[in-house]
Amino acid sequence: MTTMAEAGTVSVEIDRVFDATVERIWKMFTDPDELAVWGAGDWYEHIILDLDLRPGGVIHHRVKQLSDDSLWTFHGVYEEVEENTRLAYTFDWKTDWREAHTPSLVAIDFSPTDDGKAAVHVTHSDVPPGPAADSTKEHWKAFLDKLEEML
Repeated sequence: MTTMAEAGTVSVEIDRVFDATVERIWKMFTDPDELAVWGAGDWYEHIILDLDLRPGGVIHHRVKQLSDDSLWTFHGVYEEVEENTRLAYTFDWKTDWREAHTPSLVAIDFSPTDDGKAAVHVTHSDVPPGPAADSTKEHWKAFLDKLEEML
């Protein structure tokens, strides 16, 4: 789903239920060794990932795009870290040839379902509308598909 956010931007929202506990999925998002395996999807090769998992801590992920060998850097600052419940961080990116217009915000909410699975709600807000929002949604779906493959 894509909804309007800040003036001139949209929010991309994705819901997914995983056949794993909330604790397991939380670890997949917060353990650098786990995140490095799925967090770049099938489009990128992981190079380096640093997570300082605390409010004010930095996330830094460097990858190489497989289609053209361009290098991408994804970075941000954690705003909320509530174990097994919520992650929120600013999100910015750049390549050797362009960069994001402004940082966006990612919020990921984790909750258990009645049958013990993990429900995940991703909200990526302050994204420019049109192709950028479409690409953001496509990338999140691909990354979450990759996470699901690992379970």
